[in-house]
Amino acid sequence: MTRFIKRLDDALARIEKCVIVACFALLVAAVLFSILSRNLFHLPSHRIFESAPSLVLWMALLGASLALKQRRHIRLELVLRYCSQTVRKWSGRVVSLFGAAVMAGLLITSIDFVRNEIAMFGGWGWLAIIFPIFFGSTAFRYLAALMVSPDSHPSGDSAATGESGR
Repeated sequence: MTRFIKRLDDALARIEKCVIVACFALLVAAVLFSILSRNLFHLPSHRIFESAPSLVLWMALLGASLALKQRRHIRLELVLRYCSQTVRKWSGRVVSLFGAAVMAGLLITSIDFVRNEIAMFGGWGWLAIIFPIFFGSTAFRYLAALMVSPDSHPSGDSAATGESGR
């Protein structure tokens, strides 16, 4: 079971990386097209210009999900440095469970948000699908870290758990 979860997490990371690269390429192409059409042909393209922040949001949220997988996210560990290994391990588990619960709650809420966006903006509302994707993937990563290795979790101290930092 843990091997399956690790494989699924790795596959999710590969998909996220591909989508980030595609979003970046699309962002560069869209901004370039918008600049050229406005300056050369005097045809401003507001739709393309308005889509750029959505692409940036997609890249940021998918990047944050990857950071959680690689344990390169922001964490507050000043107090935990002075705690025992057992306290660090259990606090990491509690934080992971709390993180998974919060992300699951936000996942449910974000699905309603996407429905509202689609109802209000039509096809452009589908750009908000990144929110359920992000909350779902981060909830999965918090839970997967607990299942794969109880001593290694996204909120834990990698030095304390014996993991090598990359």
